[in-house]
Amino acid sequence: MTSQTDDRPAAQSATNKGAGSPGSRTGADRGRLATVGQGAAEAYESARERTSAAYAAARERASAAYGTAGRRASEGIDANPVAAVVGGVALGAILAALLPRTRREEEVLGGVGRRINDTAREAARAAREASRQQLDELGLSRDGIKGRLDEFTGRAVGAVRTSAGAAAESARASGGGGAKAG
Repeated sequence: MTSQTDDRPAAQSATNKGAGSPGSRTGADRGRLATVGQGAAEAYESARERTSAAYAAARERASAAYGTAGRRASEGIDANPVAAVVGGVALGAILAALLPRTRREEEVLGGVGRRINDTAREAARAAREASRQQLDELGLSRDGIKGRLDEFTGRAVGAVRTSAGAAAESARASGGGGAKAG
């Protein structure tokens, strides 16, 4: 009986070494599996770090771009507030023209809307005329710039003539003084 009992575990042990049973892995198999698992964990960690770094860099660039755009817009408004107001009115008018009117808006604001549109058109015309006048006063119209350019050219030609005349006079005076001495 003792030999039968001893033979069964040996037979079961031999059968359990086949593929598919959890206890059948050898030390080499476990080592390879651990190496593959460790490599996968390292690759995951590396990818996570690169993704995190890319996200941080993109976030920093977006923040910088947002700050730069805000600063430029602020500087532009500070430099030319009239243009900012006119641009805002124009943008509002475009949006109002693109958005469809509802029946209720037409009932409540029909007459008011027409008056607002007429007033806005008149304000835009007045702003355009005022800006033209101001540009004309500064001499920045087409005719004003042409006039200033002609004036500048005339002064430059006059300066060249004066200096050429002075040079000729100086040469005559130098040549005349040398002729008298000789």
